[in-house]
Amino acid sequence: MAGRRYRLEFDFGQQMFAERLGGICRSVWNTGLEQRREYRRRGAYLSYEEQCAQLAEAKKDPYCDWLADAPAQVIQQTLKDLDQACRQHGRGHLRRGVLRPPPRRNR
Repeated sequence: MAGRRYRLEFDFGQQMFAERLGGICRSVWNTGLEQRREYRRRGAYLSYEEQCAQLAEAKKDPYCDWLADAPAQVIQQTLKDLDQACRQHGRGHLRRGVLRPPPRRNR
């Protein structure tokens, strides 16, 4: 069986939409990460479900109407990825905006 390679090329409108989605997802990720840090500083835990509920409320806010430009599933997947990253890396390994791997154990 022969393998095939394809190259996807966006037209201008698709490229602008993809860039817009990327910016929205980046903003949601950074905001979600900052929320988790604030909760952790207070000794509390913020779950994926709570952040999704807050996202639904934020979409109703006229100041955040730009969130409606992205499909809900895309934004929810961003929060899900953030939740998974935080769980995998554990507490205390998120520093200065960089997800750091947990320390290696000597075997």
